[in-house]
Amino acid sequence: MDVLVMAQNLTYGLYVTSVWDEANGRFGGHVIDAVAQLSMGEPPTVVASVLNTCYTQSLIEKEGVFSLSILPANVDPFVIANFGFQCGRDVSKWENVPHTLREGLPALDEAVAWVKFQVIDKRVMDTHMAFFCNPVAIEALHPDKEPLRYADYFTKLKAPAMAAFQERQAGMK
Repeated sequence: MDVLVMAQNLTYGLYVTSVWDEANGRFGGHVIDAVAQLSMGEPPTVVASVLNTCYTQSLIEKEGVFSLSILPANVDPFVIANFGFQCGRDVSKWENVPHTLREGLPALDEAVAWVKFQVIDKRVMDTHMAFFCNPVAIEALHPDKEPLRYADYFTKLKAPAMAAFQERQAGMK
């Protein structure tokens, strides 16, 4: 079974999480790709899946509140590199990108929209933790922009994101 083929062809997006990191006195965040609305209730239930070994996963589990910035199709590749290619234990990722605080959590200035969630349940899976949550705040930031699809990340942005990250790392030495 070729899971990568399936993952690249499912139509879902890329998101940047934000969560408070009390131990370091700053915000954490990470790129995730697995978010789905599960119900149409009031409020609706959403599931967000975060890698078990990711520092942000432990922060969301502890805090019980996090947000998502929905990435636009024309996202700066460095945003993906910044939130996806380094660990928040070591780097204050939000200092590297333009953002605005909304309801106490950062939102990327270039995001299509921003959603704040309250975790209502969780389930540990083999590689990820599934957080079941309800939205508590939603804001359209750039409704004219199209959201980034995960498949487009693989075909158009993965190489530029890696190049942006390597360029930034070289400039910091």
